Amino acid sequence: MKKKFQVISPRSYVHEATLFINPSKKNNHNSPLKSKKPSFIISFFIVTVIFSSVFGALHFASASPTYWNIDKQSEEEWINIDAFGIVSENMFAISMHKEQCDKIDVNFYFTSYAKNKADNGFKFIAEFIEKPYNSDEYRKYEEELVVTHTEQRGERTFYLLDDGYIYNTEKWIESLNSSSPFAQKIILKKHNDPDFDIDTSSILSDIDEVWDMTDLASILSQEYQKCRFKNHNQLEL
Repeated sequence: MKKKFQVISPRSYVHEATLFINPSKKNNHNSPLKSKKPSFIISFFIVTVIFSSVFGALHFASASPTYWNIDKQSEEEWINIDAFGIVSENMFAISMHKEQCDKIDVNFYFTSYAKNKADNGFKFIAEFIEKPYNSDEYRKYEEELVVTHTEQRGERTFYLLDDGYIYNTEKWIESLNSSSPFAQKIILKKHNDPDFDIDTSSILSDIDEVWDMTDLASILSQEYQKCRFKNHNQLEL
């Protein structure tokens, strides 16, 4: 008999393999990981989106088959792992400081053609759905995302969304490895705070996005081990 969908309560599965609800996260806006210049990071996202819009399939056909891209900025202190969504030009990005390998910062980058604009500090409720490919069951929970940077380019507005948390790298890898291959869906909804009582679809062209998480565990684990090995060698020197 085919199983029915199982909707999981956001807080009752805090110890399960959910990425954005787990005991390892720390609410720390003052962390050095949060001090990176958003203008640099979002500029990289904007250039990539514009480039992909111009070259379309040619660009993605020549891209890495792993789906997740690794960007090691030689002049910067960051290792960035990111992927465009399946639905539109929205990015899921993980930043790891080269001297703090055990911590990662996770951000979402959304692009919109909507006329209404959200200022820095605007809040959304993000509904996360983790859906395994080999099962009808899924995990569903909500978190708050805040607009921390906006930039206008022509008719498009680019948004950097942050949940304010720093995550433990090993815990994330464990969560990813403990799950069978799954897709991560995010749906941005109107916040319950009356100060942000604006229909989400009037601000964002796409209020939902999907990412294939299949290869992320191995990629994140490899970069984590390389980062630790490099730091260990530097300490010995």
